[in-house]
Amino acid sequence: MMERHVFIKLRVANKDDFSTELGQKKIGTIYFEQSVKGAIQMTVKYFTEKTNLDTFRELYTHSQIFVPVGLFDEMKVEVIEEKQNEPQQQLQL
Repeated sequence: MMERHVFIKLRVANKDDFSTELGQKKIGTIYFEQSVKGAIQMTVKYFTEKTNLDTFRELYTHSQIFVPVGLFDEMKVEVIEEKQNEPQQQLQL
């Protein structure tokens, strides 16, 4: 049995990640939250019309909202294949 792991590089979110130049919300943006203890929560969040903006703004103000590094950022995605009882092979894209 082979397991695959995907590592996504994250960065601190900025205002352009969640709104256009005209101030329109970018519905569907993927983001992650950082806890008060500094751990990134593993639950993927989506910016929607139902997002609690008070909580979101509080986290954003304290740089606790993270987004995946985008196509125009320096993107690095690693796929690691791991076979049971065999050494890891790392593939970089």
